[in-house]
Amino acid sequence: MGILLAGCAAAAPAGPLGPRETGRPDAPAPHQAPQPSQAPEQQAPEQPELEAVEPIAPTRPARRPGAYANDDPDDDLVVGPPDAFASCETDLAAAGVKFRPASLPVHTPPRSKIACGAPQVVVYVRGPGDIAYNVAPVVTCTMALALASFEKIVQAEARAKFNSPVARIDQLGTYSCREMARYPGWVSEHSYANAIDIGAFVLKSGKTVEVLRDFDRGDAPPAKPAGAFLRAVSQRANDEDVFSHVLTPFFDAAHHNHFHLDLSRYRADGTRPR
Repeated sequence: MGILLAGCAAAAPAGPLGPRETGRPDAPAPHQAPQPSQAPEQQAPEQPELEAVEPIAPTRPARRPGAYANDDPDDDLVVGPPDAFASCETDLAAAGVKFRPASLPVHTPPRSKIACGAPQVVVYVRGPGDIAYNVAPVVTCTMALALASFEKIVQAEARAKFNSPVARIDQLGTYSCREMARYPGWVSEHSYANAIDIGAFVLKSGKTVEVLRDFDRGDAPPAKPAGAFLRAVSQRANDEDVFSHVLTPFFDAAHHNHFHLDLSRYRADGTRPR
């Protein structure tokens, strides 16, 4: 995406200028030495006493419940870790999420031009959907809230398609300090632990639904329950604004075996045939 920079040229004078007069005024006579002017005495205005003001923490934009995608078009080109929100951990507890506070300090690695880490990170232990993870995700606090919303979608679709809830989600990674694989110079949301890659869903019945094996790449609605489940959870995660990016095998070959979910500052729908 290009950015056009427009410059402003100064207007030229309307006509030629005549020669400037260079004479100086006559010097005063010796007996008429100039006297310094005396400014009238003025009393300095009384300054009000200032009080120290605590910096105001950013507040989360108003969205409908369960939606955490960034829909603000004015910050699409902002690059950097997501904001921290004072109420986030309280919101996690209210959403039924069990978590542990974690730390990923913002830093620039040696021989790198990108910043990594985030100011507010948690270990996601268990959410309201009562789903275990093969590895407990380390994610930004807001991403943890989005995962709680996602679990509700996952369980609703699992019961509808299989009459069995999901017991475990197999994730392939959250934090990784790097640029995007296909777009050098663009920072991956994984650099901020603001993304998660999901490879499979394991049902309580024992059945495993894998993105690599079961995702239906056809244009028509999937005929098999596993394909219908994967399409439904990915499209609902996008359409219900749970995440900013929902990328599936429809998006490109790099996502042939997983869903990529993140909360970047711009939107991307990778859940439909291209």
